[in-house]
Amino acid sequence: MIWINAAAWLFIHVSISTIVYLLPPSFIASFSCLYTIRNWENDGKIYDIFKIKKWKHRLPEAGSWTKMGIAKSTLRLRNADDLAVFKREASRSELSHWLQILPAPLFFLFNDPLSGWFIMLYAFSFNMPFIMIQRYNRGRLQRWEKKYS
Repeated sequence: MIWINAAAWLFIHVSISTIVYLLPPSFIASFSCLYTIRNWENDGKIYDIFKIKKWKHRLPEAGSWTKMGIAKSTLRLRNADDLAVFKREASRSELSHWLQILPAPLFFLFNDPLSGWFIMLYAFSFNMPFIMIQRYNRGRLQRWEKKYS
């Protein structure tokens, strides 16, 4: 059963990432309430607790693996257009990872309850670091924009 679960997750990750990549920017932007930095995030400073700056470069970035998307690490934020591309790609990435969590409860249908909960834990623990990186970066950009606008 473990191989079926692993294959299902591989399919989920790849298919959702591909679908989100193919979505027009206007659709990605329609989830703006998802990307909004909340008061409790303190302009993204809350993520400093997790020392994201020290480990974020160790996680894979799909944009650098595939021809899909843009590797955010290669963007040089020199002008407003670069900043807009970075924000769009960060939003695309965050949406993709939130959507990759959603199918997790379906695994209760063909797994025992303990395995189902383990899979829920996997879905969150795999995707949350990526989501946290996007929110951390968005908070930093938001602070920068406040400072220089």
